[in-house]
Amino acid sequence: MMPVRLYRSLPSLMVVPRRTFIGSLFGGSLKAQDILEKQDEYKEEQKAPITILNKENSPNTKHFNAEEDMPDFKILQWKNTVVKKSELEDKYNSESVAEAINETYTLVFGKSLSQSEYASADLSDLQQRFRFFKALQQRLGFDVSDYTITRSHNVGYLFGELSKTVASRWSSERNPNAIVLRTEDFPQPNVYLNQELDEWQQNKRFEKLREEAQKVATQ
Repeated sequence: MMPVRLYRSLPSLMVVPRRTFIGSLFGGSLKAQDILEKQDEYKEEQKAPITILNKENSPNTKHFNAEEDMPDFKILQWKNTVVKKSELEDKYNSESVAEAINETYTLVFGKSLSQSEYASADLSDLQQRFRFFKALQQRLGFDVSDYTITRSHNVGYLFGELSKTVASRWSSERNPNAIVLRTEDFPQPNVYLNQELDEWQQNKRFEKLREEAQKVATQ
């Protein structure tokens, strides 16, 4: 028996002519040389101009002024007083915080409370707790964090957190890790803090005094 050889036919290859990037972009009928020489003619015109508003082309623009545009708008302040974070250290201490807690507790719960009873003064009733905290914030003049409200199951925990809050030295939010120094930290006669203002601070202080003087003059 004679051996049989099997042959496999090779697929036909299609040759695609090479096209440049410019030719693909503008079509195969244009030559690259013509495109380069007449590129300005193929440029698309801008459909709409972009107008940048400034003082020259918008002279009638009126900036928002709250006193003129919203003369009757008022924000109702629900706190008896407003105490900023930078003022807590000078405004309150542990004794004044305890006094505020005792008076507020008596107002909300209808019974007196002393500092020795803080640990046993339960705040498990959520409705009563929220009423108590709202009245306390209204009296103190600053907000108590949601975390403290949630964790305060008794008045003892609340007193500890508020005592730490008012005892903490305030630092700017722009520089929370800055070291805050006070003059009383240096009782030595040969050490003192430089209280002089730089040029920017002096100008800011001057502008504030000038605005206050103008308000007084217009009254």
